[in-house]
Amino acid sequence: MELRITALVVICMLSYYVDCGNAQSVCSSESRESEDGLAACLQSIRDTMVNESAFWFGTDYPANCPVPEYTIECVNLDPTPVSMADRLFFKGTFDVLTIEHYMDVTIHEKPGTYEGCGHIYTSDIEEDHRLDPIDPDPLTPWQTSHGFSASVQGLADTSAHYTLVIQDVGFIFLHGVYINIPGDSFDIANGEAIDAYHGPLYYRNDPQNPYIFMLFRQNQTNMELTQYWTDYFNDPSGSGFFNISDFAADQNLQGPVAINWLMSITDPYISEKQPFVNICPLFVEEAEREVDLYHVPNDIPFTVSVNIDYFSVGMNFSTCCNDYSYENATYSLDPIGDGTVTPFDNKDQPISITLLKMKLTPLPIDFRGELYTLLMIDPDISNNPGTGTREKPLAHWLVTNIPNGRVDQGDIVLSYRGSMPPSGETHRYQFLLYEQENLLDIDPYDYTPDCQNQGIPDRCLFEVQRFVSENQLQFLGATWYNATSDAYVAYTKVEQGEPKEEVCALIPGYENPCPTSKGTSQHFTRIVMEMVVFVLFVFVIVT
Repeated sequence: MELRITALVVICMLSYYVDCGNAQSVCSSESRESEDGLAACLQSIRDTMVNESAFWFGTDYPANCPVPEYTIECVNLDPTPVSMADRLFFKGTFDVLTIEHYMDVTIHEKPGTYEGCGHIYTSDIEEDHRLDPIDPDPLTPWQTSHGFSASVQGLADTSAHYTLVIQDVGFIFLHGVYINIPGDSFDIANGEAIDAYHGPLYYRNDPQNPYIFMLFRQNQTNMELTQYWTDYFNDPSGSGFFNISDFAADQNLQGPVAINWLMSITDPYISEKQPFVNICPLFVEEAEREVDLYHVPNDIPFTVSVNIDYFSVGMNFSTCCNDYSYENATYSLDPIGDGTVTPFDNKDQPISITLLKMKLTPLPIDFRGELYTLLMIDPDISNNPGTGTREKPLAHWLVTNIPNGRVDQGDIVLSYRGSMPPSGETHRYQFLLYEQENLLDIDPYDYTPDCQNQGIPDRCLFEVQRFVSENQLQFLGATWYNATSDAYVAYTKVEQGEPKEEVCALIPGYENPCPTSKGTSQHFTRIVMEMVVFVLFVFVIVT
């Protein structure tokens, strides 16, 4: 049988001669139906457990992070390249032959809604993900957050009780412990949840991180925890780091006798469950790649969140033969949702701009000693040199020398000007954040010659690329919103003296001159009603 197992594994390794692209995984349910297939699967699991190049913390780590630093790409509690077995257990103590059975684990994904990175995510998917440790489909924190089920194929000792441990291999965090699971039925629900399952909260898409399910045979039917481990699990301030070698030895566990694992990537759900973590720049960057902002470089990653809140004071006004009433409006930009707002909502300068660096721990990461520039532009203008181009967009705001991440303390080079898209058009307005090398002394006309030529200082065609290059600015992050013309735009343009006929041409109800019949009729009706009320009042007094 050993020869047949070896042949089964080797055939697919020789992919130069044999196409195994459509072959089933050695640990698929179909492959495990036969005795030889199950044996081949278990051997692959054993081999992977001790393979030092199988996971991100193995032999590839020194090449990917030659000088380990505390960055999102290189965080590693132990930079020594090791296998999964040596990552979890004391080096050299893991015996692969203890793995005697296959544990079938299914992750149950449920539909639901969550908020992450300022965006509401809704999933209608209800799906069971059956884990395959040899050919895994990566799963996100949201997909793995709803629970799991497990069964074990061919338990040799059904009279024994078992302990299940779920652990983050990359960062040694504990994700679940169940003890006293009866072997005759092997139902997790019949065991005792010492630390109930909580799914992965991994923060990267590449590389993927393994989360392992390990089943141990107990020497006692109704095992009790030692005092040390009782205190450990009862301590709400525990760090979550878990030494499986010590736990197995102290509780006299045998094994693990069965193993499976999932590979995790990330999603914004992590920001809801761990608010001290900020990986939102990753998801804003993904959203930006979809809309492809013209002045955002494709080869520089987003590293800072730019969170912007607006409050617009309500007002009543008349324009283009219509009366309008706007309530107070409050909203936060949602670049991930590529949201659309009205120009009235952003007519006033943002009330709050919060800059947050990418971070993975509760420890604050500040902006001391750093200076920033924030530029707001509208590149979605007609390709007319007199109006502007994508290369020379309209500048709506420019703040330089921002200290300590405080935009309100920066130097305003160009005053804020809200959205004013032409009638029938939707424009995407962009906020671009840069880091400066030195203090900047910017003349507003250095990069906005049209302001000087036209004499309109709040409507400037801005030479973005020259500004960035000459001042050695480094891109850090961005946010944006879409705006479609509304009545407030027409009102503002008419008030600024633009031709009323042109401004109001597309506004429903507009005529020149404005119709007066409706207003005259209402006035006449009001007079008649007042006269009737007066006559009735006099009649009551007299009688």
